[in-house]
Amino acid sequence: MSKRILTLDVGASTLKLAEFHVAKDHELELVKYGTRAVGIDPGDEANRMVYTGTALQELMRELQIKPGPVSLSLSGMHVFSRYVKLPPVSGDKVSQVVEYEAKQNIPNLDEVVWDRQILKGKDGDMDVLLAAVKQQVVEDLAETIHSCGLETDLVDVSVASIYNAYRNCFPSQEGCTMILDMGAKTTSVIFTEGDQVWSRSFPVSGNSISQSIANDFKLEFGEAEQLKEQVSMVALGGAYEPLEDPQADQVSKCIRGSMTRLHSEINRSINTYRSQQHGSAPDRVLLTGGSVVMSYFDMFLNEKLDIPVEYFNPLECVRIGNHIDDEAISQDWHLLSEVVGLAKRKAGSAIMEMNLLPPSIVSERIFRKKQGVFAVCFALVVASLGVWGWGNDAQLKQNQAYLSELDAEVGTLQEWDAKIKAERRGFVSVEKDLLALTNVVDSRMVWGRVLEAVEKDKPEAVWITQIRPDEQQPNQKLIIIGSFFKDDLYDVDKLPVNDEITGYQKKLKETFREDTQFSLGITDLSPSGEPDDKLKSISVFQIEIQLKNPVEL
Repeated sequence: MSKRILTLDVGASTLKLAEFHVAKDHELELVKYGTRAVGIDPGDEANRMVYTGTALQELMRELQIKPGPVSLSLSGMHVFSRYVKLPPVSGDKVSQVVEYEAKQNIPNLDEVVWDRQILKGKDGDMDVLLAAVKQQVVEDLAETIHSCGLETDLVDVSVASIYNAYRNCFPSQEGCTMILDMGAKTTSVIFTEGDQVWSRSFPVSGNSISQSIANDFKLEFGEAEQLKEQVSMVALGGAYEPLEDPQADQVSKCIRGSMTRLHSEINRSINTYRSQQHGSAPDRVLLTGGSVVMSYFDMFLNEKLDIPVEYFNPLECVRIGNHIDDEAISQDWHLLSEVVGLAKRKAGSAIMEMNLLPPSIVSERIFRKKQGVFAVCFALVVASLGVWGWGNDAQLKQNQAYLSELDAEVGTLQEWDAKIKAERRGFVSVEKDLLALTNVVDSRMVWGRVLEAVEKDKPEAVWITQIRPDEQQPNQKLIIIGSFFKDDLYDVDKLPVNDEITGYQKKLKETFREDTQFSLGITDLSPSGEPDDKLKSISVFQIEIQLKNPVEL
């Protein structure tokens, strides 16, 4: 009899449930699959588990899935991840160093579930992927799944599941491949080059496109989501004819605006991968996820990145069952990367193996098994007493003593059950703290990008003398002061227009939010226009950046 594997991908807006069988020849066969929209508004996160449970029950009824163990993949919106480089250490000390790095990089380590994956870096270096998720999130999700008749036996992250699916389809792919997984709340880019792998996630995704449409058309989010799905097209740039429907044309241009922000994040990810991981520029892009099927999306990325763009089909390395509808699967395979990657891992052919299953769930599962055993024992004892009640008094007392022992052990286990549930309730308060600390970590990266942009976009004839907070508004305003040789930037015989400096300021604006206020002042060091051999070619400029939200310096 073939081995049965159930996998479930829990996305921000969609569930994907699949059943696989592992045949005697060890080949993986997809026998059932289905997708279901969670149906939750982004502003109603408090009721996410209710919507998730309803969607999962509908999927199980539709697919006629029998109860059993299931492996989960969590989307990027739930997972905190960080790549760190290990110093040269002996093999027996690797775990100690990883534990130390986890304490330094993961906020509230005692209140989350975390795991690590040792990866090969460039030139023989050793990198570590640290992944963490709030324990309460996994426990709530596991409880919801249990109420539907399934038992959670593994919790993976989407990046690892997608990478495992890719490596099974392309075990010896040469060059650097970038996999772009665009979901509802998060987009992840995964770079794979030989044995090296690195990923980055950012919030430019399907929901951000819908929110942009809602803002432009003054619509509710749900209405904007429907309008996006109706048009589902990225406007073509250049001299293409507009669409006949003015509203559809405006929506497609709004989508293109969001895709332009996506392209900016992709370029930033490529630059980070090449500078920090010493990786190569990607040779091709593979698309996966629920938000990549918009018309002309692949053409847009091909135009912007100037490299081949294809859709990733994770089913190339999976046998399709006879009962799977060919037409339906041809429209859905871009959604199945995670469930295929999970199935490959359960079948024993995975490279990345992390498990974010909390110990509390493992303990609860063991407790439930013991409860069943004790219940059976109790029933057997009662039946024995009924049949042999007429027996001798000594045997009856012995059975009663045995029953008392069982009752005492059940009582002890029930006390542990109460403690476990109390602990679970106690973790609710850490959610806001973890989110706040995550924002702090993200804000550190922002200032690194600011300093990088100040240096990278600076014209050659310009040098920066000061970068400091304003004295009057130190946490609200940033001052950048620099100098330049005028005759290196423009013809000194003509009226200066300072195009290079104003262009520099425009490039800096791209690093900040769109509503950030900038002001520019340029001062000629030559007093009153009088010639001065030492000062006549030097000017000083000052850029003032008024931040929308104050920061703690």
